[in-house]
Amino acid sequence: MQQILFNKICFSLTLLFLSLNSAIAVKIKKELPLVPYPKSLELKKGTFTPNNNLIFTYDKSEKSIHQTAHTCADDFSALGYTVAHNKRVLREKDLEIKLILNDEKQLGDEGYKLNTLGNISITANNNNGLFWGTRTLLQLLANGPGKPVPHLEIKDSPEFEYRGLMVDNARHFHSIEFHLKTIKKIASYKLNKYQIHFSDHQSYTLPSDLFPSLPTKGRHYTKKEVKLLVETAKKYHVEIIPEIDVPGHAGALNRSLNLRCKGGGHRKLCIGKEETYKALEKLFAEVMAMIPGKYWHLGADEVHYDGKSCTDCVAGMQKKGFKTGDQLFNNFINRMHNLIKADGRKMLVWEGFNPKVSPLVHKDIIVCPFDIKHKGRMPNHYFEAGYKLLNTSWTPLYVADNIYVTTPEIIAKWSPYMFGAGRSPQPYAYWKKYNPDQYKGIILGAQMCSWDIEEKAEEGLLFGSGPGFHNYGRPGPRVQIMAERVWTGSATSPKSLLERVHAHYW
Repeated sequence: MQQILFNKICFSLTLLFLSLNSAIAVKIKKELPLVPYPKSLELKKGTFTPNNNLIFTYDKSEKSIHQTAHTCADDFSALGYTVAHNKRVLREKDLEIKLILNDEKQLGDEGYKLNTLGNISITANNNNGLFWGTRTLLQLLANGPGKPVPHLEIKDSPEFEYRGLMVDNARHFHSIEFHLKTIKKIASYKLNKYQIHFSDHQSYTLPSDLFPSLPTKGRHYTKKEVKLLVETAKKYHVEIIPEIDVPGHAGALNRSLNLRCKGGGHRKLCIGKEETYKALEKLFAEVMAMIPGKYWHLGADEVHYDGKSCTDCVAGMQKKGFKTGDQLFNNFINRMHNLIKADGRKMLVWEGFNPKVSPLVHKDIIVCPFDIKHKGRMPNHYFEAGYKLLNTSWTPLYVADNIYVTTPEIIAKWSPYMFGAGRSPQPYAYWKKYNPDQYKGIILGAQMCSWDIEEKAEEGLLFGSGPGFHNYGRPGPRVQIMAERVWTGSATSPKSLLERVHAHYW
């Protein structure tokens, strides 16, 4: 309790420091506490006061909207409303919320328009846009029935297509209830990707029929729980990105599959022998069947093959005509990519491979830089080699054990075009900023990454709504702030963002 009070005081003092004078403070308070803030919001004269009854209406032939209406019924009911959809007769006290699909190309795949003049309407090109519009409405009506809401018109769409959160499930196992709650929370701030680090040295946390000894005892989910995870994510327009980290971070895999590299102990797979590829082909197919989607994360970080220490790797290199371990590693990434691409997915990898070594890693693989000083390679080395990037830079996007956790105030000054070095006590000095005009469409978005955190501390560190623990950094609303930056780019000021997050935070 004392820790939470201390955090509130720190956050409030920061906001006070950012206020230039009382006149500015009054002006900022007129801005609606929406996070992320819409691209265009026009306040109209007057307000309306919703009563208990909300009625979602839509064209019954549009079956895709049906699930969105059901999801809204659950979410708005939690705020104290009585919710129905497509009632035959609307009573005078009913507040109608129209969900409309319309061909408006300027809104893009995820944009929407929201109008509260008279009855409420949300218009979009597709169901994704409609759903994000309902998340904005959820914030507008968050105070519950009987509380006035301004008349307004919103036109909104995201700056970046990939907006994610990653949670490390292998070092500290998390309950399925945690993941279900987190999916709903990130969706409320319009994040659309949820990567789960399912395997590492410590454990393999998915079920497996093909390899029954692989799931770590007491630290894995059932098929029924995985199905619930996938269904919940789909309802909330969030995609689960599975990560089975290979060929490094493979301790749990090696304990069961015995594919270890003779040059690296139990921590990495041998990528010179065919048994490894055959086993991973079966395992990946099993996971992809359980968790459908458009993306897959291979991991492929913090591992090195010298090309000398393992006889199987040496034999594999000779067969391919390779002279270095880097070549063998690039070949491994490409072979895994072929498996993933055959399932219709795009593959992501952490930084680490050499973009200049032949065989060149396929250009449609997305690279996730996490430390701009890693092996002397900068994000632009991957840009220039033809790769698209997802910003996962340590500063400010890592929430990592008790080493270094960036403060919410620093994240508010960041944009997805900024990449920072790891473990930096002075992050501004180690940020490399790229030109938005030059790299638009090359930087696909950003993802906050939570590494080696116990479940009990996650909510506080990520959202600021849970308890604090002495061996972690101070709690704070990091996800909310990051979510606005990846939705809006740098369109809003740090001061405005912190003010609005503060309204959600308490």
